Amino acid sequence: MGNCVGRVVHVVDKIMEAFSALILGGMTLFIFVQVLARYVFKSPLAWAEEGARFLFIWMTFIAGYVGARKGQHIGVELIQNLFPETVRKGMKVLCDLISIGFFIMVLYYCCAQWDKLSAQTSPALKLPMAFVYLGMMLGCLGMAVSYFLHIFEILKRERREDAS
Repeated sequence: MGNCVGRVVHVVDKIMEAFSALILGGMTLFIFVQVLARYVFKSPLAWAEEGARFLFIWMTFIAGYVGARKGQHIGVELIQNLFPETVRKGMKVLCDLISIGFFIMVLYYCCAQWDKLSAQTSPALKLPMAFVYLGMMLGCLGMAVSYFLHIFEILKRERREDAS
């Protein structure tokens, strides 16, 4: 990766990590308020439950990006380890390409439904449902870019190994 691109990616990674932690904190606060309202005051709050649910969706996809950047997504390495290194690299590239295709497909369908999502509002918070899907879109875009960068790194390492 170029030095400038590497710095930008590093800054985006740090922002997304902090954002993920902030979302988790907000979700924890909403759930605490909901438990307090339900069991102490005997009056559950619909907005707190809905807010926690929406933050959970955001956290899933934003933290998914963070996990993809750190290479921490779950994988079955048992089968990969049966093959030589060159085949393993090819399998990793193929898996990354399939993942990129999936995330782009999700992103496409979210964009295709954007008008409907913008018109529909959530029952308790009255937020446009597009806001909820925006987290999904950002996470999917980030994960697609992340896997693309992973493929780029594999190919760059391969080229370096061939040159030496």
